[in-house]
Amino acid sequence: MNILIIGGHRGIGSAIANKLHNDQHQIIKTSRSYGDLELTEHGFWQIHCDITNEDSTHTLSQQLQGQFNHIDWLINCVGILHSDEFMPEKSLNQLNLNQLNQNYMTNAVSHLLLIKTLKKLIIHAERPLVTSVSARIGSIEDNHLGGWYAYRMSKAALNMGLKTLAIEWHRKHPKVKFLLLHPGTTDTDLSAPFQRNLPKGQLQTVELTAELLVEQMIKNQDHSSKYPLFIDHKGQSIPW
Repeated sequence: MNILIIGGHRGIGSAIANKLHNDQHQIIKTSRSYGDLELTEHGFWQIHCDITNEDSTHTLSQQLQGQFNHIDWLINCVGILHSDEFMPEKSLNQLNLNQLNQNYMTNAVSHLLLIKTLKKLIIHAERPLVTSVSARIGSIEDNHLGGWYAYRMSKAALNMGLKTLAIEWHRKHPKVKFLLLHPGTTDTDLSAPFQRNLPKGQLQTVELTAELLVEQMIKNQDHSSKYPLFIDHKGQSIPW
């Protein structure tokens, strides 16, 4: 299979790339640190992409279409929770427009614009699967703690966006399937500031998370729902 992993240079994306590469699939990884499309000595394709920039995603699509006639799996691992400028909000008083905009653009809007740009490559696959790494914290029903406004709202927006797209494409391109996957708490830069108070055994390695997520992709590649499956790394459904 031709598998495109957005954000495949580090963290969960890199671990998924290594897992699937070992299974003999053709892996294309993106990162803002890469250049034009090239095949590395390790057998990975790599290419530059900043999914928050439409020009960058159009260039990505054009270069991929010059080398591949379809993408079987699109896996989007890009997301933001905190940065050097901000941490998750604990109260309404900490809400600010820059943080909301960055979370919304990176975690929600860019995923939809990316799929729009890559549409031709996706729908030409025999059994196309579109997967976005979401989060349980994006569940409206499951919100019992409050806080983390920008992250919660942006992940809920991602879920709604992919559900809306799945309904549209179920009519036009019914063979395309969608997954929204909660990865579990994983030892990455995203979770690093919040690991201190985790219960023992809850923190997963990126390798374990990648193994569990790939298992769910394989298991649910041909699911029958016209909606995305919103599930966790163990295959349990998450309420919208």
